[in-house]
Amino acid sequence: MKNFLLFIFLSISVFSQDKKEIDSILFSESLAINHSEFERKSSLNFYRGNRKASERFFDSLVEQKLEGSILDNFKVHGLNQKINFIYEFEKPMYLMSYASWCVPSNGELEALQILVEEHSDWMNFVLILWDKKEDAAKFARQFPNKIKVLYVNELDNTGARTIKIIKHKLGVPVSLTVSSNKIILNIRQNTQVHPSIEKELATKKCYEDIAGDIALLQQYESL
Repeated sequence: MKNFLLFIFLSISVFSQDKKEIDSILFSESLAINHSEFERKSSLNFYRGNRKASERFFDSLVEQKLEGSILDNFKVHGLNQKINFIYEFEKPMYLMSYASWCVPSNGELEALQILVEEHSDWMNFVLILWDKKEDAAKFARQFPNKIKVLYVNELDNTGARTIKIIKHKLGVPVSLTVSSNKIILNIRQNTQVHPSIEKELATKKCYEDIAGDIALLQQYESL
């Protein structure tokens, strides 16, 4: 009986240790370890013309390897306020990764305007641009004023490894749903609605997709 109880105790201890290690892995570490296989399969299907398969591989990478990892505390700069590191945002956040050469989707800015007004009292909407300050400032003018705007210049940033992973391996634009304790709940390639679609319908589609990410935050934070 004693041996059996000892076995149970050791099993629980080992399991708890493994879970702690999984829960504490940094986002950059997890992506660095798992991205190569995703990239190989995704690229193969993309060149074969099977874009849906490439999208499925991205979703699998997020769901199986990246959800639950911890966002790195990388160095940033704020356009309108002094911010040095991403962890200075204490509230849950919807973190949009962009570059100034990107074009926001049809309906995206309108959807963000509505959602920012609905939820900015308890969470942060953060736009991070991988650009020089001047380019970031010009691009950010089209986004709602309550969105926190950051920029990262790759040439002078000490967190180059994290930057390379976020920008060059995930691509842009993507959005990260991040809890108040910096756990990544979801990563999603931004919705793209063709310009020919009626603005009202495009806005509705973008709104629903972003609202789904916000619902994850509300559930996690018990709000």
